[in-house]
Amino acid sequence: MAKNSRQAMIDAAERIVAERGMTALTLKDVQDAAGQANKSAAKYHFGSREGLIDAIVEARMTPANLRRQEMLDEIDASGSAPTARQAVEALILPLAAETLKREGSFYARFLVQVTNDPALAEFVQKHLSAESFRRVRDLIVGLARAPHDVAGWRVVSIINLSLVTLARWEKHERTEGQTEAIVSDLVDTCVAVLEAPSTATVSVS
Repeated sequence: MAKNSRQAMIDAAERIVAERGMTALTLKDVQDAAGQANKSAAKYHFGSREGLIDAIVEARMTPANLRRQEMLDEIDASGSAPTARQAVEALILPLAAETLKREGSFYARFLVQVTNDPALAEFVQKHLSAESFRRVRDLIVGLARAPHDVAGWRVVSIINLSLVTLARWEKHERTEGQTEAIVSDLVDTCVAVLEAPSTATVSVS
């Protein structure tokens, strides 16, 4: 089934940012890359460059947030105390599904580019404020073997590690088995980060 013009432009913009960086993203280039003959199509669908960026994040984060919510609800419904692995999986697996496990994805590389641009990080931050992310963040902080402030830093470290790792492997061809192994090892690594003893004694403002 052919993509509609809006989705084709979202996919094209994601690829442009992933491969060439934020400075290369223009509505004209997106229209050309998407094979869009209507020269006002991008303006019509997204309003502006920033609106296009927001649409990309919305398209990828919405299913990730829904899946994370389902995983957290399953943990709650089990009646057992959550484990560090369950918490980390709820954070990482929905994002992995939208990157390494989605054919032709450029989204992890797109996110790395956007989060490194101070002027655009707010677009990602809006989606990191979703209820599912807040829930999993609070869960991870509560499970960390570290003071509260340090636990919060570890969430940031885990997110950054996850994004860079997913972006690193997203651009390489992989078998399904290799993809599963990469994601599994990423979870293992993040669990180790979460459970490591802390020697920090001073808060960083």
